[in-house]
Amino acid sequence: MKAGFCMFAMVIALSGCTSEAPDRSDDGLVLKSGSYTLPIQKECVSNLTLDHDDASKPMVMVELVQSSECSGALKEFTDTHVGDPMSIQFGDEDQGMTLDSNMLGATDAPFIVQVESDDQGQTIVDYYR
Repeated sequence: MKAGFCMFAMVIALSGCTSEAPDRSDDGLVLKSGSYTLPIQKECVSNLTLDHDDASKPMVMVELVQSSECSGALKEFTDTHVGDPMSIQFGDEDQGMTLDSNMLGATDAPFIVQVESDDQGQTIVDYYR
């Protein structure tokens, strides 16, 4: 009986971790997993830079404020959706952006968003300024 109650409590706790939300593309970068979304709010970004990887492909490095509302929300979102397909979007359409697979690790390090062009990356940087 105790085990059943504990399992029920965990399911209830996890169900509150993320919410099903409508398209919120006006919120900047938005992580998606199925119908669940996590917008990266402007006030949660402590540093954002346009850079290039070793192959000279453009990428945006996003560093979040260390708080439960910012880096904690990202950790909670990724922990809740481990094993689920996850994507990132900026604007209304899929723009060919990809997440660095290492973003599922420590949330105290910047996560990387691979972008299609320097222009696309600069648009994201400008949005968060």
